[in-house]
Amino acid sequence: MQVKIHYRITQDRAGIPQDFSGARRFAVSEGQVIEDMARIELAADYQIPQSAVEICRIEH
Repeated sequence: MQVKIHYRITQDRAGIPQDFSGARRFAVSEGQVIEDMARIELAADYQIPQSAVEICRIEH
């Protein structure tokens, strides 16, 4: 199943406040915790702490 995650980035790698919003599609399986998986993957892609990623909306 594909879901679309709308997210917000609140700081960059150096800890400087930011306000960046975006959306990305993720492939998920039944029983997965979508928010946690998306937060971990987005933090790794942007090389920022997980606390800097806010999940705003999930579209199924």
